[in-house]
Amino acid sequence: MKHNYLIAILPPPELSLLIDNVRKECSKKFGVFKALRPPVHITLLFLQDKDDSSEAQLIKSLEAARNFKPFTQNLENYDAFTGNKVVFIKALINKEITSLYRNIKKIVGAASKDLRSQINPHITIAYRDLKDKFPYIHEYYRNERFEASFQVDRFTLLKHNRTEWVKIKAYHARPGDEQME
Repeated sequence: MKHNYLIAILPPPELSLLIDNVRKECSKKFGVFKALRPPVHITLLFLQDKDDSSEAQLIKSLEAARNFKPFTQNLENYDAFTGNKVVFIKALINKEITSLYRNIKKIVGAASKDLRSQINPHITIAYRDLKDKFPYIHEYYRNERFEASFQVDRFTLLKHNRTEWVKIKAYHARPGDEQME
């Protein structure tokens, strides 16, 4: 059987709850609901239609990406991808998240259909079911402010079980003498 996997940074529970409340407010105000399905997260890589038989190897291979130093991730205000019609909280790009992304992408390799050369970190609050509501949602959040930061000391592998996203494993930072670039 094939499943989708997500390698992501999950903010701490109290911040996730705050952001989830933003998503719920958006959902209620504009009648959009798809962004409520996944947990609050910053996507590092999305792996689509992976065979279950490769799951154990994926879990094992991601151990090598644990060689990173914990870092502070800042979140600031809202933005949108107008082409894809996604409204999100901006996660400010920094060298640490870029390095983590590149290391994970290198480790996962051809298993990822993600063709991005750079990460564009963000936390989605509305997408997929926006249709003609996108300009109104984008305009509303363009004028709103959001600011938070949190310590990234792990990333998480999640699997979609055809109903919901389930956490498979959290990979805690384990920096070593030979820090990965």
